Amino acid sequence: MLFFTFVQCIEGVLKFTLKPPSPSYATNGTDAKLAWDYSVDDKQKELQGILFNVEIGGVFKRMLVLMKNGTVVEHPAIPSEYTGRVGVKGNATLVISNVSPQDGTFFKCQLVPESGQGQIQESVVELIVTGKLINYIRIREEHTHFSRVLNRLNKL
Repeated sequence: MLFFTFVQCIEGVLKFTLKPPSPSYATNGTDAKLAWDYSVDDKQKELQGILFNVEIGGVFKRMLVLMKNGTVVEHPAIPSEYTGRVGVKGNATLVISNVSPQDGTFFKCQLVPESGQGQIQESVVELIVTGKLINYIRIREEHTHFSRVLNRLNKL
């Protein structure tokens, strides 16, 4: 019984406390922010780093590595379309700059523990990139104004 309790504690040390909704939405041309957060008892002893991946052609490719000291490094295998467009804010928020419909795919965050400190924790989220939002109030006002002008012209 003691052994079972010990294993439970080790595997529960590193865990997500916040995951982005899936799907998450971003407007074309804006920055998408996928907010993850996590808890760990002793970051220096238990967390090796955090990996951020993107799905391309049905395969997850690594983009960024967030080291436990806070340094963010582009992974050598980062897909070229994400070079210079991705970063990390806060504890584990992935920021994708100037999104386009091609960015509509799945993103994965992996909490990687130090050896012997439990299992990798993963969270996958789908990003959907939408078109620019139309200001419907402005269109309605313009339509109302246009209708008034037409009515006046018809009365002439």
